[in-house]
Amino acid sequence: MAFNLFFFIFAVIGYTKPWGKDADLRLPKTQSQEKSATRTPFSDLAEQIILFHQKVLSPVDGPRSHFRPSSSQYMLLAIRRYGFLKGYIMGCDRLLRENSDPWVYRTRVINGIEWKWDPPYTK
Repeated sequence: MAFNLFFFIFAVIGYTKPWGKDADLRLPKTQSQEKSATRTPFSDLAEQIILFHQKVLSPVDGPRSHFRPSSSQYMLLAIRRYGFLKGYIMGCDRLLRENSDPWVYRTRVINGIEWKWDPPYTK
């Protein structure tokens, strides 16, 4: 019992970097280890509003976005990735660029239609 108590007192919680001959080993980065913002009530509320827009309002009004992913999906991904404030600002910036003007940056052809391509982050 005393032997286990000794190791419990000096134990380190969480992941520690490998040392010795395994120091150069690296674990592959998984989806859950990617950077994600902490969830706040504002981000939860914004996510619910965006999902309401996508599921209820958008099917009635029809698709109008010239971008892929659409502007609402872009804002949702940006809020999930960067937090409410930065994601909201990125989404508003995207909405200001939502027009039919010629696009000089990246484009993608999907089903024979050329879309403005501007994902919220690249992998």
